[in-house]
Amino acid sequence: MLLGGTALAGWILFRSRGHETRDRTMTAERHDLMRSVDKMNIPAFDAMVGQLLVGLDAKRVKKFGHRKNDLGCNFVVTFTNGKRIIVRAKKDDKTLRRRNGNRHVQILGGEIKARWDCDAGVLITNANLHWMHHAARNEAVAHQLGVLIVDRDRLAEWIDTGIAPVELRPARAALQATSTNSSQ
Repeated sequence: MLLGGTALAGWILFRSRGHETRDRTMTAERHDLMRSVDKMNIPAFDAMVGQLLVGLDAKRVKKFGHRKNDLGCNFVVTFTNGKRIIVRAKKDDKTLRRRNGNRHVQILGGEIKARWDCDAGVLITNANLHWMHHAARNEAVAHQLGVLIVDRDRLAEWIDTGIAPVELRPARAALQATSTNSSQ
């Protein structure tokens, strides 16, 4: 019985190592992918985000370009169910990380209804806004204001797999949940 248990434990350990190697390879590939995104200029980054948004179940994606400010490029996405979201594409310019992205989330959250007449907001960036002790604060502010943060890791996954974050996939459910959360 002891020999059988040892053999089973060894088999499980051997099988799990294969997954770790596969996960590390995928992570390394995503890091390489994000390094290429980091090298993009701002118009190329905006175009890439626009292509990702066109892949959603959207009736219309309209771009509002840069106006020489540091807030990023805006897209208004209208879904087939009539819901609208404002998407801000913000390439990391080092200040986004230094200020933890909080300022950008707050500004976008304040503009969702007032300026853009949308149901929710999304901030897409190649910056890592979920590192260390800032993650909880960024998520709390974003949740309170009805903003979804798609930062470095989620953006890498979206580009790599071609599958949008779960909150954007079934557009109706994501927008209803975000609208409900922001009204509370």
